[in-house]
Amino acid sequence: MILVLILSLTTACWDQKELSNRSLWIASGFDRNERGDIVLSGQVLIPGQQGETGGKGGSSGKGIGNFVVSGKGESVSQAAADLQGSLSREVFPSHRRVVFVGEHFAKDGIADILDEHSRNPKVRLRSDIFIVKGGTALELLKSSYPLEKIPAIGAYKELEYTSGLKQATLMRFLRAASSDGVSPTLPVISLDRKGDENQEVTQQQIFRMNGIAIFDKEKLKLKGYISQMEALNVNWITGVLNSTTVTTLVPKNQGRVSLHLSRMSRKIWSEYERDKLVIHVKLIGKGLIRENQGRLDLRNPANVKLVKQALEIEAAKRVKETIFKIQKTFHEDIFGFGEVLHQRSPSYWRKLKNNWNFYFTEAEFDVKADLTVTQIGLTGPALHLQEEETLP
Repeated sequence: MILVLILSLTTACWDQKELSNRSLWIASGFDRNERGDIVLSGQVLIPGQQGETGGKGGSSGKGIGNFVVSGKGESVSQAAADLQGSLSREVFPSHRRVVFVGEHFAKDGIADILDEHSRNPKVRLRSDIFIVKGGTALELLKSSYPLEKIPAIGAYKELEYTSGLKQATLMRFLRAASSDGVSPTLPVISLDRKGDENQEVTQQQIFRMNGIAIFDKEKLKLKGYISQMEALNVNWITGVLNSTTVTTLVPKNQGRVSLHLSRMSRKIWSEYERDKLVIHVKLIGKGLIRENQGRLDLRNPANVKLVKQALEIEAAKRVKETIFKIQKTFHEDIFGFGEVLHQRSPSYWRKLKNNWNFYFTEAEFDVKADLTVTQIGLTGPALHLQEEETLP
């Protein structure tokens, strides 16, 4: 009897599905065709070849670790069912890491895919999601990427190294879309259409990070883009930026200096002055001098102070310009200033929240920077300068 009981505890589940009956997805893509149908595409691993050198998606063959399939329908579920007809294994998106959304699809609104993804228990809400600027998700899924065996993996790695964001997940977008005081955004990726299949693999540049996509909070439709540099400013304000470089021209034509910041934070507070909402932003950062094109000898503390002041003015200026652009062009608070106001002054926030984007657009911003130079590098002045050419 004891042996029978032990054997019953060690048996497998009767409804367990073998991995050999599932198709493992790395990335999904969403587009719309001319009729307005949803086109769902998937980048699927080829069994037994994922350990080999990856190549161009969209076809099978020796050495290619993935292929791309598509299906269409009036809804995401219908498109997925149509796609299943092209696969001998069950669609299994639980391992999916990346979602790409074509520009045309994003302009029509992405609420459809958000609903299906939030209801489907097989879908990972921690998947990173990108908008494909000027192209389709299918084009990007079929592109090659020399540095990674699976091209889609290159997207979220680029995101971390170029924007400071470690994740841009569906969960983050859903949280912003359902929260008061912040409008949702997504990172932008674009295809390099100059790439040539006859180029050497080391010369190919197929896709790259290209800023932030801003969405209408009410209908979740794409409103427009900001550049990669402006995206870094946004990420600094929102507190997710880990590192960046600030470059400025030192006064009196003494050349440009670059400070690489590796420790960054910010402080935000608001007040009401002269019947006007004023939001204060203090940018904080510490880093080392990476470049000194001028004649200043940075071994002199007075020169370091001069450089520090110039860098602080430049950092505050470029961040304030980004805020002004978002205010006047998009009228969407993508920074989360409303959330800060909600936390600091709940009673005051209740008066503004129903029309917050209007108050955000009309608010005044006071931006200041406090930067600390921790190291000047191995030299004071540039080594190619003669001693009499330097400014002590």
